[in-house]
Amino acid sequence: MSDTIWTDLHNLYKEQDWIDKPSIFAEQAISYIPKHGRVLELGAGQGQDSRFFASKGYEIVATDVEDTALELAKSRAAEQKVAVEVTKLDMRHEFPFESESFDVVYAHLSLHYFDYETTVRLIGEIQRVLKPGGVFAFIANSVNDPEYGTGNQIEPDYFEIGKTVKRYFSESTARTFTQYFETNLLDELGETYKDSAKGVHNLVRFVGKKPMHAKPFTMAFPFTAAIIERMNGGVKEVLLQTRWNRNADPLYAGTLEFPAGMMDKPFENVYDTVAREIKEECGLTLQAIKGDSRTKEFSPHGTDLSFGFRPFCCTQQLKDGKPWIGFIFVCEVQSGEPSAQLSGAKDAKWVPVDEVRQMFNQSPEKLFGLELPAWEYYFSQN
Repeated sequence: MSDTIWTDLHNLYKEQDWIDKPSIFAEQAISYIPKHGRVLELGAGQGQDSRFFASKGYEIVATDVEDTALELAKSRAAEQKVAVEVTKLDMRHEFPFESESFDVVYAHLSLHYFDYETTVRLIGEIQRVLKPGGVFAFIANSVNDPEYGTGNQIEPDYFEIGKTVKRYFSESTARTFTQYFETNLLDELGETYKDSAKGVHNLVRFVGKKPMHAKPFTMAFPFTAAIIERMNGGVKEVLLQTRWNRNADPLYAGTLEFPAGMMDKPFENVYDTVAREIKEECGLTLQAIKGDSRTKEFSPHGTDLSFGFRPFCCTQQLKDGKPWIGFIFVCEVQSGEPSAQLSGAKDAKWVPVDEVRQMFNQSPEKLFGLELPAWEYYFSQN
């Protein structure tokens, strides 16, 4: 979306009778947040909610990507003699704030303009800047909005409508995006003055807390993974991607990995899981398993079913990180280049095996620690 769209919208909004009132959601959310503290508002627009929180004694940082809104937020805060720090911020990028530096992150109709990957990263940044026990509150478009399903669909629940792109949340998708928060409020009963005038009364509301402490693990997490090979001009290459979800896996965020994922579908055949993870993480299609070895399927009671298989190797996390244990296969895929997918990884690319070997020998910290044992097996055979 271009800056001119936002400029036009803010020029329109400043003429509305509701633009200087605190939003309905702000007045609802304040009962869930601490009585004092530092609040970051994302997409503050002309700052009416920031001024409302500032008038209640909170220390406010109001952010927006659009200069017209920022200038209006500044001038109106000065007119009302409330202290609001105004900062330009593009939510598609990493926030310029220290980790654990805010007691509250608040977003009123500003989180629903991004694709899935950007939304996940954005919420990861929100969790990063919140203090333990800090509150995250937002209101966003709902799949029950009359506009849902119009325009051109870019990805599930994300549409290009006219000159704008919009994501539509449901209780289910909001719960997925906020899975690392403790939920205090989640429903589709949100209202705004602007949308109520159009008969829309079902926006998604969420209020939750960043946990004070990480929850203890009670069981191991099974996973499958794929070392994907190809020959390119006589050079053997493997596919690597970057782990980036710092909140799901802070120990290994930023390291390079081969595609892997949890076996989170009961009774799913392990080979189907491998194929699914390859498709979901890098958009490629599994073609063959190198050295595939499996038994026939057994069904002694007629209703049960089991089989045996030999992966290339297994790895297990014995300390720190998460208690992973899994099965790694060496795979070939149908020809093609990886593409960005809705996953916890990014920047998938083909890398010569010799470069990965050098990294393994000289800079192993650059590789996902759980996969280092698999690389040792792999390089002993290649």
